[in-house]
Amino acid sequence: MQHATTLKTLQTAAALAALALGAAAFAQTLPQTPGPKNAITDVPGIEVGQHTVTNGAGGMTGTTVILARQGAIAGVTQRGGAPGTRETDLLKSEKAVGTVHAVTLSGGSAYGLAASDGVMTCLESQGIGTRMPNGALVPIVPSAILFDPGRCAPFSFRPDASFGEAACRAVNSGPVAMGNVGAGAGARSGGVKGGIGTASALLPNGVVVGAIVAVNSVGRTFDAATGEFFTGYIQGSQDTTISSVQAAPEAERDELLRATTIAVVATNVRLTKAQANKVAQMADDGLARSIRIAHGTGDGDTVFALATGTSTATPSINQIGGAAADVLSRAIMRAILAADAIRIGTCQVPSYCEQFPSRCQR
Repeated sequence: MQHATTLKTLQTAAALAALALGAAAFAQTLPQTPGPKNAITDVPGIEVGQHTVTNGAGGMTGTTVILARQGAIAGVTQRGGAPGTRETDLLKSEKAVGTVHAVTLSGGSAYGLAASDGVMTCLESQGIGTRMPNGALVPIVPSAILFDPGRCAPFSFRPDASFGEAACRAVNSGPVAMGNVGAGAGARSGGVKGGIGTASALLPNGVVVGAIVAVNSVGRTFDAATGEFFTGYIQGSQDTTISSVQAAPEAERDELLRATTIAVVATNVRLTKAQANKVAQMADDGLARSIRIAHGTGDGDTVFALATGTSTATPSINQIGGAAADVLSRAIMRAILAADAIRIGTCQVPSYCEQFPSRCQR
């Protein structure tokens, strides 16, 4: 009996030791060290271009292009109930094509998918794409849209192919503008102005993870009474400084089907297509933590993952996926913090920073 008890004690100790080693290997990635730009462009091989158009009466819309000039292995997760997407089936693990050249995020509802036509034309003119046996060049450009038409503008005010081409021509690897730009120009979120946000993290082993997101959610990202972000525990001093608590009245929600948060996460490691899809799934947890509600019947929430493969570091999917979730949460908060109110005539859209000025130091 004593021998059995001792054996059980040793087995328990070994199991606990194994758990401890596992925890060390796959530890939570917080606190995160942002990259020099705190943007998805900190990931080597990733560039971003944006095109924004306003109508002078408060209406805004636009397109954001995330370019992987040398190609990237890609995955996707789509959990919203009303998606507007293009080329997402191609990213399933069993499909033939694994390399993409850009991802397009756009306003315009389903009409905005036309922006990708302009991105493809732009890339083709630069010799970027998959070479076919007959010599033809086909850029692979998965896309997702959000619903912003008809806000302070006619419903016909929406992106087309020219938006995608302009955004593609504007790509660079520098700092990324946030707030009322690109795909986030006409976005709203839980009664305040939504927008584009981005963030990055440098992990100790040389892995870089970044995210960019257009937040256009029915659900809120913050407590309506206090202004506290649901994932405020993730934010660093570079993102915002929280001081006194303020109360705010309950904000109106957007109408059903006028929603959707769309995002791209990226890393510099080399992943398989199945691993990229897993990272996208894990990153989507960052969206779900940040927005209440998320993935609803009127949302088209979609998250893409890109792996540029510029680093030879051995990938830990748990580490990369966990970091991607945290970085996406930070990008969502930064989008709301960066968004400016619209105050033109009858078009009145408040910003988070108007409602909670003491919480908003940019």
